[in-house]
Parts: sequence; structure tokens; C-alpha cells
Amino acid sequence: MTTLNPSYEDTHGEQTSTNNPALNQEAFERASERGGAKDETGMTARGAYLKTGFLLLLSIVAAFWGWGQVQTATIFGVETVVPPDWMFFAYLATFILGIMAIFAGRFTWLVAILYSLSYGAILGVTSHYYDTRWDGIVLQAVIATVAVFAATWVLFTTGIIKPGGKLTAFVMIGMVGLLLVWGFAWFMSLFGVDFRFLYEPTLLGIAFAAFAVLLGALNLPLDFNFIKMSAAAGAPKYMEWYGAYGLMLSMIWMYVSILRLLSLLRSD
Repeated sequence: MTTLNPSYEDTHGEQTSTNNPALNQEAFERASERGGAKDETGMTARGAYLKTGFLLLLSIVAAFWGWGQVQTATIFGVETVVPPDWMFFAYLATFILGIMAIFAGRFTWLVAILYSLSYGAILGVTSHYYDTRWDGIVLQAVIATVAVFAATWVLFTTGIIKPGGKLTAFVMIGMVGLLLVWGFAWFMSLFGVDFRFLYEPTLLGIAFAAFAVLLGALNLPLDFNFIKMSAAAGAPKYMEWYGAYGLMLSMIWMYVSILRLLSLLRSD
């Protein structure tokens, strides 16, 4: 059985972690233990990135399919998107697959592929809705997501961004804070309390959306570094799929956050 370096320390002696639920020390160790004996060839960062590209490609194909499943109707002179009937089941499947990925072990490749297809279809429907309301916004969000990914990768590889404890703590606290606010707003909505100001084109709503984009961008170099350090620590080959799955989650977070921010900026 492969034993990963428990500290994952970088060259500066700082513990390297990530807020991504798929790319953290406990998740990697748990998946490694479930995987059994060490593979003949170990995990490589290059392999994880290639598999990330494959998963993103599957998501894009599924998104195009989901986009085509959407119907539009004109109600009171306004074009409205009618989501397909299978949306609820797609959300349910995505949620279940997300839980399964934590315990999938050597079958992470299968769970990751199914997740990318199911959530890709959801993104296609969602993107169609946004593009119907704000023409061209999807292309803008895609370009912005690719640009942020490329920028963070360059900053990481050149050493300008050095992931460490302070950055990890900031991202973790920020992510937890966002989830708490969203969860509290949803809970209070059950009692008729309106938190719509968080989702409308107000100064606070735009700032909230921009903060989500910032956290997503800062989480990317943490993911890059964790994949790098895990490969160096001797993770088994199949863990490349685990790294690819986690990095895909970060990319999806970035795209959705940017799409939402752009929609607020373009709202009247």
C-alpha cells in the first residue's frame, strides 16, 4: 500500500493544502488506502492534467447536448427558457456521484467521467438560460475562465504565487463563509425572509459575486501545488483521476462564478 507523505511540505517548509474537497490530504490518503497496492508507475502531474482536459472535454460535449435539450417559449412578449424534465434527476445524480467520489478509490475514473457528463448537461441548460437573457455572456464567461486558469498557471509555474499556509487559510475561511451565507439565506427563505439583495445587481451583490470569483482563482494554484506534491510523494497512478476530478471541480466553480458575476454587471 502506498503511503503518502503526511506533511506535503513545499520547498519553503510550509504545509501545502487546498480547500477543494477532492484535493486535500485526507481525501488522497483515504483514496490511496482504498486502492490497495502501489501501481507499477506512480502518479504524475502531467497525467493528472491530461485527464483533467479529458474530463473537461466530456463536460463540454455534455453541455452542448444539454443546451440542445432546452426549449424556449415567449411569455408576455419575453423569451423564456423551459428546462427539460430530466433536470431534477441530473442534479440528484451529480450529488450522489460527488459523494461517491470520496470513497471511489480505484473506481474514481468511472465516477469522475459520469460526474463530468451529468454536471456538464446541467451546465448546458444553465448556460442556455443565461445566454437567452444576456446574449453572448456564455462566450465571455468561457474566455474569462480560460484566461484566469492560464494566468494562475503561469503565476504558479514561474513561482510568483507560492502556495502556503496563509493563502490556504484565506481561501478556506472564504469558502466556508460563502457556503454559510448561502446556506443561511436558503434556510431563512423557507420562512419568507428575502435575501435577494445577494443575487441582484446591487453593490453588495456584485461584491459578493466578485469575491466568489476571487476565491476560485486563488484555489487553482493550491490545486496545482497539491497535485505536484502528491505526485512527488509517491501517490499511485490511478490517483491522477482523483486529481483531475478535483481540478475539474475548481474549473466549474470558476465558470459558474464568472457567469453569475457577468450577469449582474450586465443587468439593468
